[in-house]
Amino acid sequence: MTTSRSPLRVLKAQADHIAKLVKAISRGESPVEDRGGKLAAARNRDSVKLGVVMDDKVLTIDIRWATIRETSEVGIAEFILKYMRGARDAAH
Repeated sequence: MTTSRSPLRVLKAQADHIAKLVKAISRGESPVEDRGGKLAAARNRDSVKLGVVMDDKVLTIDIRWATIRETSEVGIAEFILKYMRGARDAAH
């Protein structure tokens, strides 16, 4: 498990893995077993809620499928990494 103060390379590897899975799912691939069809059902919604469990916190990230399709895997990983390290975008 990791915390927000874990080494950057470890957090980056986890964020990269999550981004890779999310991009694959957005393309209609099933990189993991889809018991109960939850991934297929999630693709039919406007957005998806990602959960990231860390030792010091649990993150819930809501992101639109359109944003996932338009953003590169690297961009999604950077977005997730910011949340894992504790940074937040200012609300407008």
